[in-house]
Amino acid sequence: MFDIYVISLPGSPRRASIEKVLADRGLECQFENAFDARSLDGDAFAELCDPMEATMRYGRPLSRGEVGCFYSHRSLWPKIARSGRAAIILEDDAMLDDAFFESVLHTSESALSANADVVLLGRSKLARRHAKITYVYEPLMRASRVGRLWIGVPFKQWTSGSVGYWISASGARKALDHACGRIGRLLDDWPWHRDHGGLRIAELRPYVVWEAFETMRSSIASSRDVLSKRRSFAYEMALKPLRVIRTGGRWLVVALLMATASREKMYPHHE
Repeated sequence: MFDIYVISLPGSPRRASIEKVLADRGLECQFENAFDARSLDGDAFAELCDPMEATMRYGRPLSRGEVGCFYSHRSLWPKIARSGRAAIILEDDAMLDDAFFESVLHTSESALSANADVVLLGRSKLARRHAKITYVYEPLMRASRVGRLWIGVPFKQWTSGSVGYWISASGARKALDHACGRIGRLLDDWPWHRDHGGLRIAELRPYVVWEAFETMRSSIASSRDVLSKRRSFAYEMALKPLRVIRTGGRWLVVALLMATASREKMYPHHE
């Protein structure tokens, strides 16, 4: 099985909850103290983050919670890289499905590493009851079967979240190489990790890790809401027809990719 790390603020009551869930399955985890950037004074925080880089990409600076989140995960990657073993990183508000224990933990490390450096096991701010419609809107391109898992790359991988992900040792080394220095990106800006760091980022279907955002209010979400502009209801309604059209186009692309893959398998090219 993979090593399991849980990132949590020291003294958080969430620790006991997720520790019990894992212990009930006969599993242990290693808690990693999250970094609380809210405790920094202005000068110390300015040294840690790059607001200009963040504003150029997101139209706003990063909140202290977002900077602390990135720093917390980045501080854990060296341990995984040194271990030479793949690991699963969870945040302490993670809720775990049975498939997490029965399928993900028993998947071959070498098989996963052959397909990805990082596999996202869940998605931020997604309730279980909305998962099926999300799978419709966000299909995977060229999904691959790895053991009992389906993994692939979705059309949209923007801020998919970091509530739970698998990362290989080599993936941790890649992440460290490109994500050093002042923090000017969101941790879950996975396209940036892909394009800037060369990481192969895949997602799991169906998801097996869920964020308990409805019962556990996140300090990151609170501080981010202050800095972000909210979309109006009218704007959201105007987008709905476009989303339906976009979804149809995505599934057409998936069908074409599947047809191409089947044809290549049936009629392989010979040198």
